[in-house]
Amino acid sequence: IVPIVMAGVLGIYGLIVSVIITQAISEPGATNNNTYSVYNGYAHLAAGLCCGCSCLAAGGTIGIIGDVGVREFGNKASGGKRAWATGAEDDSGGTSAVVAAEDANKLYVGLLIMLIFSEALALYGLIVALILSQHSYVCKAN
Repeated sequence: IVPIVMAGVLGIYGLIVSVIITQAISEPGATNNNTYSVYNGYAHLAAGLCCGCSCLAAGGTIGIIGDVGVREFGNKASGGKRAWATGAEDDSGGTSAVVAAEDANKLYVGLLIMLIFSEALALYGLIVALILSQHSYVCKAN
């Protein structure tokens, strides 16, 4: 469930940037003079692309890490045994289950650290997009 929540946060980053950009767009004046310059347009385009591309990269890494992590977490927790495939049960008294659970917990911590660093990619993109969206040039009438 952690990769799913982190992927949802990426969508919220895009929503934040889109609301900020939308609030910065201005209508033409009463005399139909354009107050939204080409500079503002390109700055907002760059902000959207920066946030979007970084969220795309972070989403891809979160998906891959989440998929591999869930598969290996289940493999470690079961001790590498597939009871459904062999039909055999563990007769060792439960000691191997404790060792497998400890290994699975170590794997889970590493999984979370990788997910956090991949989320940081999108956070950096959000920060740069916010900086880019703050640059503006106002067209003035002659």
